[in-house]
Order: sequence, then structure tokens, then C-alpha cells
Amino acid sequence: MEFQQSWQGASEGTKSRVDFVRSVYLWLMGGFAVAALGALSAPMIGRALIAVAGGFWHWILFGVQFGSLMFASAVSRRRPLNRIAFGLFTYISGAIAGIVALIVAQGAGFMPVLTAFSLTGVVFLTLTVTAFVSKRDFSFLRNFVIVGVVVAVFGSLAAAIFHLETLSLVISGVAVIAFSAKLLWDTSAMLRTQDFGDPAGFALSLFVSLYNIFISLMNLLGGRRR
Repeated sequence: MEFQQSWQGASEGTKSRVDFVRSVYLWLMGGFAVAALGALSAPMIGRALIAVAGGFWHWILFGVQFGSLMFASAVSRRRPLNRIAFGLFTYISGAIAGIVALIVAQGAGFMPVLTAFSLTGVVFLTLTVTAFVSKRDFSFLRNFVIVGVVVAVFGSLAAAIFHLETLSLVISGVAVIAFSAKLLWDTSAMLRTQDFGDPAGFALSLFVSLYNIFISLMNLLGGRRR
């Protein structure tokens, strides 16, 4: 009897985890769909921001994106507000990615954009399979990820403020490595967590990593040709 109850408990726990992981990736796929809509509206949004804010448009857009990220993180467990916040953040991020893609394409053509998109997909699939197959705990990457993300954020701000193109390329390389490590860490945490109540939060974290990998790869590939 005890063995049967233990087996049933393990079976129910496995089912709950499978449902949770499925929910995380459904959220993520929904975020990609909304981001695609944002990318399609990028030309219109870019023209509107330039008309309103002039040369400060990119700082305003960055501030709105950061604010929407904080909002989505804060309400990730609150339904239906988490759906609205997640959709808002992914839409804004998609619009920014679309604007960056247009800027890169103007200087280097669309090949760097398509290559960056393909490489992001390869990174996502490779690291996801690695986490699923190895079943390792990648939490040891925590300190590396934190340092890498901090360097990437402040380095990119410095490069933007002082117009340092070489620094921007170096920081993009750091960002690709740091957010790839974060993607692996987050996927591992998703597979090991006992808290199944926040699929939106995990999806948000995965989306942020993939977004930054894509943007950084576009800057690396396009910056070398501009």
C-alpha cells in the first residue's frame, strides 16, 4: 500500500511538472507571437517616436521597455494582469528588435538580421536540449551570469552615451555569452523547481535572455559590416 501511494505521488508530481513546463513554453510561444506583431509595427512606432522625442527617442523606448519588464515581473503570478503585462513587454521588445533590425539592414543588409535570428534559434535549441538531457543543476552559473549581465547593461549604456562602437561590439559579445549562460541556468531551474505557480515568470526570464542574445548578435554581425 505504501509503495502504491508513493508511486501515485511520484506519478502525479511528474504530471504536474510536465504540465508546468508545457505552460512555460506556451507562454513563451505566445510572447514570440506578440513580439512579431511589435516587430511588424516597428517602422510606424519609430517614426512616431522620432517625431515626438527627436534624438532622445531611443532612451524613451528603453525606459518604457525597462518599466514594462519590472511591471511584468511584479505581477507574474496575478491573473489576468500577468497576461497584459507579459504581452505589453513582449510587444515593446518586438518593436525595439524590429527597429534595430531596420537600422542594421540599412547599413549591412538583411543577411546579418536573418543570421542573428537563425543563430538565436540554434542557441535556444542547443541549450534547451542540454538542460533537458543532462538534467544537471546549472545554478553554479549564477555568479557568472550576474557579473556578465551587469557588465553588459552598464557597458552598453556607456557605449551608447559616448558613441563607442568598438566597446559596443565587445559588450555584445559579453552579452551573448552571459545571456546564453542565463538561458541554461533558467531552463535548469524550471526543470528542478517545486513551485509550479509562476509559469509566466519563467517564460519572461527565458524571453529576456533570447531577446538579448538576438539583439547582441545583430549588433555583432551588422556592426562589423557597417
